[in-house]
Amino acid sequence: MSKKGRNKGEKPEALIVALQAANEDLRTKLTDIQIELHQEKSKVSKLEREKTQEAKRIRELEQRKHTVLVTELKAKLHEEKMKELQAVRENLIKQHEQEMSRTVKLRDGEIQRLKSALCALRDGSSDKVRTALTIEAREEARKLFDAERIKLLQEIADLKTAKKQVDEALSNMIQADKIKAGDLRSEHQSHQEAISKIKWESERDIRRLVSNPVQNHSCPGVQRAVGLAFFRCFS
Repeated sequence: MSKKGRNKGEKPEALIVALQAANEDLRTKLTDIQIELHQEKSKVSKLEREKTQEAKRIRELEQRKHTVLVTELKAKLHEEKMKELQAVRENLIKQHEQEMSRTVKLRDGEIQRLKSALCALRDGSSDKVRTALTIEAREEARKLFDAERIKLLQEIADLKTAKKQVDEALSNMIQADKIKAGDLRSEHQSHQEAISKIKWESERDIRRLVSNPVQNHSCPGVQRAVGLAFFRCFS
């Protein structure tokens, strides 16, 4: 009887020792899991920082390229505009010289006609001369008016053409800016989606690492401890 009693007393003690050993083993595994969780969380944070810095660097690089492109485009547009203005100026000077030459010729012709009219007056045909002079004066005035009108219409057409070219260049530049801004926004969105995907996959792997060891044991107290540690790691 005494030997059988000793066996019954030893079994609980052996069971307690085994449970304590299992508990210590589970605590050790829990500590390892917590360390691994902390390491994975650090890796995720490092990846997020690297992705953020890379996206920022790419965005700054694109902005600098865009700024250089806009500056070069403005300089090119200014240079072309100056060339165009220089060509218009030279054309106006040439037209002015031609107009002056034509005016001199007209003046010489008018002087010649006046001399002829004066000679005719001296010959006694004043009425005919006056009529002829009136007709010539009207015809000359009409020619001068028509020439001036054509000149003004041409200048207006040239100004409209120059304005249209400037408007088209400005519209193209604005459209290029909009396209570049849209590309930058799309690229930034792609980087953000990639970072979110990496973060989600890392959290999923961490949850898997946490859940697998705990599901192999039936001790509720250890499961609650692991769950509390997991919650603290992500809170």
